This record gives sequence, structure tokens and C-alpha cells, in this order.
Amino acid sequence: MIKTSQYPQWMFIIFPALAMMLGWGLRGHIGGGPFGAMIPGAMVALSMGLLCEMPAAATSFLLVFGVFGIGMGGEMTYGQTLGFLRSPETLAWGTAGTTLKGAVWGLLGGAVLSLGLVFKKIPKRKIIIAILLLITGIFLGFKLINDPMLLYFSDPENPRAESWAGLLLGAVFLLSYLKIKISSAEFRIIFRFAFWGMAGGALGFGLGGLWLFLGSQLPGVIFTSWWKAMEFTFGLLLGGALGYATWLSKGEAVLQNGKEDVSSETKIYTGWKEPVVALATGLLIYWLIPNTMEWFAKTTIINNMPGGTISREIARIMVNYSVAGLLFVWVVMRFPKAAWQIGITLTFCHASIDLIRDFYPDVNTWSPFNFRFFYIFLMTAGVGLLTHYFSRRTKVVARLFLLLIWACIMVSFLRLFIDPEKLNVEGLSFCQIVCGKFIVDIIFALSAAVVSWFIIWKFQLTKS
Repeated sequence: MIKTSQYPQWMFIIFPALAMMLGWGLRGHIGGGPFGAMIPGAMVALSMGLLCEMPAAATSFLLVFGVFGIGMGGEMTYGQTLGFLRSPETLAWGTAGTTLKGAVWGLLGGAVLSLGLVFKKIPKRKIIIAILLLITGIFLGFKLINDPMLLYFSDPENPRAESWAGLLLGAVFLLSYLKIKISSAEFRIIFRFAFWGMAGGALGFGLGGLWLFLGSQLPGVIFTSWWKAMEFTFGLLLGGALGYATWLSKGEAVLQNGKEDVSSETKIYTGWKEPVVALATGLLIYWLIPNTMEWFAKTTIINNMPGGTISREIARIMVNYSVAGLLFVWVVMRFPKAAWQIGITLTFCHASIDLIRDFYPDVNTWSPFNFRFFYIFLMTAGVGLLTHYFSRRTKVVARLFLLLIWACIMVSFLRLFIDPEKLNVEGLSFCQIVCGKFIVDIIFALSAAVVSWFIIWKFQLTKS
């Protein structure tokens, strides 16, 4: 699966760091929650695939586990935790909360992401059982720690349901099962990614959150995008840590022995099958399950929703992103050729959903046959067709990476037109325009250009 890489150590750290920094910034800009966190998950997985020179089919599996693993951390609420950082009196508590939540995000994300590296070495049944135990751990963590608020990092005066302990216990269940059931060589890789993910997440969120404290002490400066600075720092350090874990793992025998092209094990589908599988999966996860659970629990479905009654507990687990991840993995096991559509198209799909929601906030969320639904369908179908086309050409990973980057950048810039006032620069100086009003968009464009340069020139996309 992985060849001996020709790339130096610094590229294994810098390239994933920049890719995840871009993805993390886009996640907070064009779509939050776990589905928004699919963007950095996809970008770091694709960067790993390029650095390790993995075959396209193997990279597509890694991609699915990337959007699954990194997406799960998006279940955690942390807005109120970051609010503590704006006051010197609560700075230490807020930093403890962000450090812990970042560590949990990286621990679980790194563990699940690395499953994609050894996916073909582990029996499918064991992977499904591991994910089911992960979901069980999440539920127990909710009930034992998060719901009773035994250790609580949000505002007790305006409480929000937390989930960090659920994700932590889920990671413990997952790793404990894999420690027992898979070979030591395979578990060594998973544990390495879990450890370095934990370290990178703790540093990224813990240190990144301090930008908000700095901003509270500098109220008169032109630059005010302190929250975005936090996101960029989080993505940069977590991506660099996962890249370092990739560097440490590139010579592992269990990976070197998997050089055979796994695409030979997959079925050849007719042209319409992959988009249909992606469409059915997207409708199930983005529409049918939340719509059904909202009716079943008689409550509005929100990210990180609290439990309570039996129906609400069932709904809370069913709409938890871990269930979506389980479905992603099951679909890829049944339809391996659909992995690119799951990882690229459905990642973009939710970005388009968030964009259209912002343009048309008053349209019924659950009514599928209206103009908003068709706008989302057309945008997603365009990316799906391009994904289908590029997956059958040379340099598949590089081309699809570029597609994801610039499709998300397009969504990011379209957001400027939601509120016409955002484009109003009357009375502003050049510095206020560049360093204040549009600094985030400029950073997005520059970051996308730099990552694209790496993909095109360092990975020789221009050579057939």
C-alpha cells in the first residue's frame, strides 16, 4: 500500500499542517459541526496519501476514515469554553477546557484516521465491532460524565450539553478492542496516530485559544479575526502532528507489505452506480435520519443535543456523527468504488447545504423538493461528476485534492454575497480592507494557492 517515499521529513510535517490549517479554517467559515469538520479530515488524509505515494484505491479508503475520524470531534461544543478565555479570571479554566477537548479530538481522530492505513489488513467484522464499541463508549461517557456535569467546561448559567467525555470513552473502547483483536504491528500504527493526534490537538486548541485572550486585550487593533486565528492554529498543529506520525509510520512492514493495488479487489461498476450510492447515502445521513429522529423524539435536532427521555436518548445517538461514520464505512465495504464519492462529494455536499441555508434561512429545512434542495443538488452533482471523471484519470489523488480545495474555496467566496454589506468598503483605508475586513478571505486564497502549488509541483501533477 505504501512505497518508500522520496519526500523529506519537513514535507511530511509542513504539507499536512498547511492542508489541515486551510481545511480547519474553511470548516469554521462555511460549515461548523461534525459535517464541516469533514473538510480538514479529507485534506489531511489526501495529503498523507500523496506523501506516502499510496495507490488511489487505498487513498480513497484512507479518505473515508479521515472524514469519519476528524469529523467526530465536531460533535463537541466549545463556544462557551472559548468565552472563558476573554477574561483573565477564567483564562486558566478555559485553557484547560480547550486543551482537553483538543486532545480528545486529536486522540479519536488520529485513531480512526489511521484505521484507513490498515483497513485491508483487518477483517471487516472487527472494524464494525470496533465502531459499535466506539458508539457504546460515547453513550456511556454522556451518561456518566457529561450529562451529570462532573467536569464541565461550558457556562453553568446557560448550560449546553457537552460530549467530550463521550468521545474520550469511545476512543478508549475503540483502542482497547483493537489492542486485543489485531496484530501488534497494526496496533502500533493506530496507537502512534492516536498519541500524536492527541498531542497535536491539545497544543493546537490549547495554544490556539490564547489568540482570543490576546484579542480581548487589544480591542482597538484593525485585525479582529481572533477566532479564525484560533482555528488556523488548531489545524496547523494537529495537521503537523499527524504528518509527523505519517513520517514515523512510512517504513512499517505491515504497510510496506501492502503494496499491491487494492483496486484489483474491487468490482467494476457501471457509470451510474457510484453517484447513485453517494446520493442514497447523502439523503440517508443528511435528510432521512435527522428528519425521522426529529419526528420520533418530537424535538428539534441540533448538533450535540442533550438527552433525557428514552426517545431523546435514541435520537441523540442516531444523529451523532459516529453513526454517520459507521454508515460511511459500511457503504465503502459494500461498494469500494464509491469511496471517492463519499469522501469528496459528500464532504462538499454539506458545505453547499450550509451555504444555501445561509442564503435562504426561512425555507423549511426538511422539505426536499424546493428551490433550495435543487440548488444543493446541482452544486453537489457538479462536484460528483467531476469526482467520477477525475477518479478515472492519472494522478487521481492530486486531481481530486485540487477539486476539493477549490470547490470549498468557491463556497467560501460565495458567502461574501449573502450580506451585501460585507462587500461595502466605503470609508475604509487600504489597511482596514486588507488586514481587517477581508483578511480571512485573503488567507484562504493564499493558503489554497500554496497547498495547490505543493500538489502540482512537488507531487509532479504536470507530469503524466
